[in-house]
Amino acid sequence: MPDKSDTLFDSYLALGTSKDRRCKDAPFPLKQFFQTTCHIMLEASLFAISSVLIALGLPLFFFLAISGWDLLGLFTHLDNMSSRYLEADGARRLVFSHDLKFMFAAAAALVTAIRMPQFLSNLMQAHSREKAK
Repeated sequence: MPDKSDTLFDSYLALGTSKDRRCKDAPFPLKQFFQTTCHIMLEASLFAISSVLIALGLPLFFFLAISGWDLLGLFTHLDNMSSRYLEADGARRLVFSHDLKFMFAAAAALVTAIRMPQFLSNLMQAHSREKAK
């Protein structure tokens, strides 16, 4: 019979087994739960960061492609865009910035959607390898 001050959770943490007869299974694997949570959070943050970096690199790839892979052509296109942006009035700048934000969000969503199945597959494989140990 457990002590009056001994709760079910305390029994799991302090002794590794419970004094309560209701708990016949192994104790809650707190360390494994914490490790798994940290692993998933690290993998998810790496996935998110790399997806954003890929989405940020897409415009550079686009401008390099339309300039014929020539850096002089790339900077000529960028100079043309920047001079037109500076000459535009406030309303047109606002519309352009909204369009730019929308295109970045769409590119990030597209990259994430394309990469998500592989990410989930990698997580499941890591989980199955961990279970095999």
